[in-house]
Amino acid sequence: MTRAQPATTAQAGRSQGRAIRAACHWATGACLALAANAYAAPAQQHVTWFGPSQASNSNATWTSGSTAAQHYGVAFVSGPAGNYTMDWMSIGLNTSSTATSGSGTLVVELRGATNLTAYSAVSDATVLASDTIAFTSPLTQATNFTVALNASDFPNIATYAMAANTGYALRLWGPSSVYGIQRTTGYANGTTNDFYEVNDGFVALNTFRNGVANYTNFANSYPTLAISFGAVAVPEASASGLAIAAALGAVGWRFARRRSAKGQRG
Repeated sequence: MTRAQPATTAQAGRSQGRAIRAACHWATGACLALAANAYAAPAQQHVTWFGPSQASNSNATWTSGSTAAQHYGVAFVSGPAGNYTMDWMSIGLNTSSTATSGSGTLVVELRGATNLTAYSAVSDATVLASDTIAFTSPLTQATNFTVALNASDFPNIATYAMAANTGYALRLWGPSSVYGIQRTTGYANGTTNDFYEVNDGFVALNTFRNGVANYTNFANSYPTLAISFGAVAVPEASASGLAIAAALGAVGWRFARRRSAKGQRG
């Protein structure tokens, strides 16, 4: 009967080397995992270039089959950096009394503004870009809902490059049924623009209806409209996050080197 022979010195060395390499790989991987957790990629953020700052409390209804002359809109001035292209748009609508089919369409146009004077500017005659957007809606009457759009949902407007410090207007018309647009009422004359949130140098100019500036729905009430748009931004990496990631990576590397050195000495 043949007995098993004890491992040679070379075999023992190879086994020890494999164990050391495995430990080094584990240590490096563990530190890299910790680094990834310490510095995760920052999430994208929506930047609002223009939009109402307060919640809607009312709505105004289009007539079914309305034409471009029957519209609601907002005028604004772009920021100083230019060029600007919209990444997202949000429109607050209402099903009104009859728009309960569950789906609809609406024409959205980007036009120039007639001037840069607050409470005076409306949309001019030139259509710079236009999209017919499709949306789903609730089946109940007089119900608010929000149409949230990505750039692919309004490709013509989204790819139009708005120049710096230039007046523009968004004009909405032609819903497929009797839908309403949400608004926030009760603002005093000459104060409506203060209730639009603007960023990156954009300026609110005016809210208008059917080509008439300084839209009012009744005495002493000059509403904002539920129309928002802006960009998608990725925040820059913070210095502290990068430092943590670098430190953890270095710890893993030093640990691996020490284990490797000990293995060679043994």
